[in-house]
Amino acid sequence: MRKLEPTLIGYLSADQLITVSPSSPLPITSNTITTPLLTSVVNADTNANRDILGNTSAEQPTLSHCSPYHTLIWTGVKSAASDVNYIIEARSTDINSGGPLASGWFQVATGTITGAANSWFRVVITAPDGLYFDQYRIRVQVASGTNTITSKIIGVRR
Repeated sequence: MRKLEPTLIGYLSADQLITVSPSSPLPITSNTITTPLLTSVVNADTNANRDILGNTSAEQPTLSHCSPYHTLIWTGVKSAASDVNYIIEARSTDINSGGPLASGWFQVATGTITGAANSWFRVVITAPDGLYFDQYRIRVQVASGTNTITSKIIGVRR
């Protein structure tokens, strides 16, 4: 039987190698604030208007009150090997009424989630100067059949 050697993990601090241990954990220096915004499960099908909450109404947002976040991180798992096409749309709302400032949506991103059945995916939704829209709509569609998508979205603040 082969004996496994322990693996040491360390980091540099003031040009000195510090070995990670319970008394000397890895330092965390990020000031980034993240907030879980949504967890959902949906059966994506051929309906181009279905969002990740299952809504098919074109005006129904998937996420609201998102203006504090410059980036959204969408992670999840898809149950089947079939590709999932997505469209991410956004809009701003009136601060007084809460209604959209204009009709329709601004397209932020499109793409295809590929991979084997039960594979993980990650989609980062952002722009060079950040996104600060109030509402987002995340639509998913497959060419045929269904694909169950389990999603989690996290908002990132600066």
